Amino acid sequence: MSQSWSLKVQGIDGLSWASRPYSILRSKSKPNLYVQVYLDGVQVARTKIVKGSLSANWGETLTILSGRESSVLVFELKHKSSIYSETCFGTITRTIGDLVRDCGEAEVTPIRLEHGNRRVRHNAEGVISVGIKTINSSQARGDVMNTAQHDLEGRHIDPGVPDISVPQELNDFKTTVSKDKGILVSLCTVLNKIQLIADATANAVDTIAKVHPYADAAWKVLSSVYKAYKQQKQTDKAVIALFKKMAALYAFVDDVENLPSKIERLERTIVRVLEQTTECGIFFREYTDHGFIPRLLGQAVSNRSQVISDLSTALGRLQNDLNSGVMLHTAFVSSQNRQGIERLVMSDILKGLKPAEMNATSRPLCLPGTRQDLLKDIIDRLLTPSADQNVVWLHGAAGLGKSTLATTVAEYFRGLQRRGAFLFFDRNVPIESHPDRVIRTLAYQFAEHDHAFRSSVSAAIDRDPQVVSAPLGTQFASLLSEPLANISSQAESTTITGPIIIVLDALDECGNADSRRALLNLLSQDLSKLPCQYRFLITSRPDPDIERALASCKHVHAVDLGKASDADMLMYIRHEMKVTYESRCFSDELPLDWPGELVIQQLVAYAAGLFIWASTAMRLLFTADFLVEWLASLLCHESQTFTLDELYKTALLSVGNWQSGESADIYRRILGAVVFSQVPLTDSDIGDLLGLDSSVCCIALRRLGSVIQWTEGQPARTLHKSFPDYLTDRDRCSSEPWFADLQECHRTLAVGCLRVMESQLRFNICHLETSHILNKDVKDLPARIEACIPHSLSYACCFWTYHLSKMHADDLQIMDLILAFFKHRFLYWLEILSLTQEMKNARRSLEMVHAYAKGLHDEAQTFSQDAINFVSVFAPAISASTPHIYVSCIPFAPQSSILKHTYSGNLPNTFLVDIGLEKEWPPCQQVLLGHTNWVTSVVYSPDGRRI
Repeated sequence: MSQSWSLKVQGIDGLSWASRPYSILRSKSKPNLYVQVYLDGVQVARTKIVKGSLSANWGETLTILSGRESSVLVFELKHKSSIYSETCFGTITRTIGDLVRDCGEAEVTPIRLEHGNRRVRHNAEGVISVGIKTINSSQARGDVMNTAQHDLEGRHIDPGVPDISVPQELNDFKTTVSKDKGILVSLCTVLNKIQLIADATANAVDTIAKVHPYADAAWKVLSSVYKAYKQQKQTDKAVIALFKKMAALYAFVDDVENLPSKIERLERTIVRVLEQTTECGIFFREYTDHGFIPRLLGQAVSNRSQVISDLSTALGRLQNDLNSGVMLHTAFVSSQNRQGIERLVMSDILKGLKPAEMNATSRPLCLPGTRQDLLKDIIDRLLTPSADQNVVWLHGAAGLGKSTLATTVAEYFRGLQRRGAFLFFDRNVPIESHPDRVIRTLAYQFAEHDHAFRSSVSAAIDRDPQVVSAPLGTQFASLLSEPLANISSQAESTTITGPIIIVLDALDECGNADSRRALLNLLSQDLSKLPCQYRFLITSRPDPDIERALASCKHVHAVDLGKASDADMLMYIRHEMKVTYESRCFSDELPLDWPGELVIQQLVAYAAGLFIWASTAMRLLFTADFLVEWLASLLCHESQTFTLDELYKTALLSVGNWQSGESADIYRRILGAVVFSQVPLTDSDIGDLLGLDSSVCCIALRRLGSVIQWTEGQPARTLHKSFPDYLTDRDRCSSEPWFADLQECHRTLAVGCLRVMESQLRFNICHLETSHILNKDVKDLPARIEACIPHSLSYACCFWTYHLSKMHADDLQIMDLILAFFKHRFLYWLEILSLTQEMKNARRSLEMVHAYAKGLHDEAQTFSQDAINFVSVFAPAISASTPHIYVSCIPFAPQSSILKHTYSGNLPNTFLVDIGLEKEWPPCQQVLLGHTNWVTSVVYSPDGRRI
């Protein structure tokens, strides 16, 4: 965990040199000594200069705003020369943790100077006394502010030692700083005001706690700008004016006593002020050449004047909002160049990426005031330039709140307009969460975010339309790496940029270890090659394949997410209890002090740092019929610990009577449908597939509300991935009536799909009037599909073979249903696949049926093989025009086709081929399209089934 540190640099004793000539030189011309401090390769502090001495007593306390015990500190003892370049006499290298242990209880510890393998004459011997201790973030900010104020009051802008060869430009710079130190004064003023806001919201709850992360981030960015501006040589007048305008904006902080109430009243506007301050800080940091994209000093930026003007206008509008005293909604202005992004209308080219749908509407955010230190740490890392690490990997066990943290971070950077993409994976939605869709979805979301990327990736697809179905490595290069490199190189001379954040949540739910292997290779090997301003937050469980791929990568900073603190858990449970009390106090006649501090403390102990335990318990409490009695029974738990499995058992027992065979079977089948369906199903879909009345499904889903997220007419999902883990684990609940057996659940869904197809499939389901036009030319086809093809039928047609493939291969009863399907519904099934553009999956689906029927049912096996041949030959025609299933495909099928013989008698008005009709299916099974060059090699799998 990142912390703030106070670093003591006391002095140097016994400085000497092994080189006699150099020692004589230094005895006559004594050095000007100072210490420069680096943290993980970045300079963070420097002492004053002690002139002309072989010993120095700096006695300085330096502040490190953010560092971990594993962070590496390097102290360099240097000589400031008036003529030559600075000379390093020696270094000290320690991790923060090692230095803490070396100091023990002492304020400082003596450490000898160290040198590399190279022997040079100025290598010195001596002992430096240094020490370190932790301080809180408020104290750290105060220390930095005091140092800044001292710099301003004394005009101590690193004057160094008188230099006989100072360039005229540097003299002009010092004069400018003396006359225009208003820049630093403005920065110091803003930093002071933000510190007051951060302190006022640090330990708050509810509304004003939302402000704290924004204040903390704005302060950190601006403090880095302050350090950079002390070295800036040129400053536009427009930038100076922008600084002063920003300082004036914070006049509302002057009334410190009433600041908390003002923050509560104007929370949204003040958050927008802090967001805009952070964006101005990122602009300033890039402007001073201390950001993500290095520039030559003084290099012109073509749109800089426009950016400054836009930022200044936004600050002026925010000033008006604050003066009016009401919560207005001034639009956020980013310093990025966003030349007319068409957010709502995507071109046909980009739609060809077929991205996964990502709807974050129902995803929870961290309760304001909780997880503050961790959020600060993650946001700070993502905002801070680093050439070495561009990935933060947050990993931990189930139930610790990884997804909530990821959503909170993603929303934070969305507010700053610095979120490039947000992908979240869910085992409830395996189709949308497949690894094959990740690169295309990233490219699509990037295109929404950035006009230049949109143009670049559109050009890449235009050059090679097949790239969207190419291997992931090719997709990564063509759709991400090359477009990002292009716009990054353009940004160096045309825009002021900064960090762009990409969040990938729940990587462990993106396919399985086998299917995500290629994706993990890209994440571990190629993310580091992207331009450094593109920063990634990845969350996952510590699955072995993910850990192997990411843990040892130099560009990945791993964060092991532990359990939440009792303070965070206490804040969360108090908040939820307050919501429950306000909702139920009159109907349940709750006393004013309900439920009491002891009860809350006991629930905190039960939760044991697991947010999923606390949130599940609070949902159970909120929906309990007899709230007081239910809570009392929960608190009567015999053990001092209350595991998540026990809580899930409590939740399921509260649903109803599991002893009754019929009701228990309904609950079990509905849970199985929610857990094992390939896309989330509504109550109506579940009713159709399971043969249940819709009202029965609604009642059951409503009773399962503590573990299933659902509202009427909307898809049902498990609230947390740990719940299906529990339901399907034989070791944890096989003896319980709600245990979800994989084979049994898939059989239930497969049978349900076949019965839905049997009852709902029919000829010309969308009432197409003619076979003379293609599907794509039927103007109202989408509306017809929505009106005529229920979602449950669409699901059944797409996934019945998937569920079949997961069953035991010895079920003769289901073979009768499959045979009936081939004899009576097969062509109607092809209609659905044609209309919904799913014909590409037809052959694979039929191969699953053929594999299942092999050796079990000869007639079904014969039908499935003929069906495979049928779609292999006629798939292009069927995809293009649904009516041609009947008017072309059946007539032109060979004489030996069993499907031709089965259906021809039912199609009296189709033509007959009298001469030239093939007797057998052609030996050419499939034509592979998409490549543009000659085929030079072909590789077959050992079993001959794959090319």
